[in-house]
Amino acid sequence: MAKMDDVGLGKGLTKVVLMSLGAGVIIGTALLFPGIGILYKEFKKEQWEKARKRGRLRDTIRRLETQKFISWKEKEGELILTLTEKGKRKVLKFNIDEMRIKTPRKWDGLFRIIVFDIPEKKREARDIFRKKLKNLGFYQMQKSVFVHRFECREEIDFLRHELEIAPFVNYIVAKEISRISSEKI
Repeated sequence: MAKMDDVGLGKGLTKVVLMSLGAGVIIGTALLFPGIGILYKEFKKEQWEKARKRGRLRDTIRRLETQKFISWKEKEGELILTLTEKGKRKVLKFNIDEMRIKTPRKWDGLFRIIVFDIPEKKREARDIFRKKLKNLGFYQMQKSVFVHRFECREEIDFLRHELEIAPFVNYIVAKEISRISSEKI
């Protein structure tokens, strides 16, 4: 018997369920039984059919419920799936993991400087933020000062708000930084 990863559904199906809930898609009980429609663009109809026939979707939802990523709530007489706080954190991780900064053909000559002073009580968010800045290709000037050559305001705003650290993060655009050359960045 083929494993879920062999048919391309394993982690992908889990991610689709969590990301869909995170995007506000309501998944009702009808989705778990035959006759489901295609609600997600990430999978082709044949993949959904394989998942449904093998009970993968139902199994995935049960596993996510057991892992406390999702829970059932009654809303207007219908049972729907919702994300738990743990599930919301997982969706945030998916969003952050997929984030990339677009690289234009030509540099505009401006530096983007991120300066932050995030309190100790938000240490976990601070560590995630710092790690993601490094992952995105930022140059670290100091422990809480990072520089990038390309436009990244949207990415930084997303991180600031999703990690709930917006008041502690500053975004600066500068023409010149005297201590470093543009080749380092």
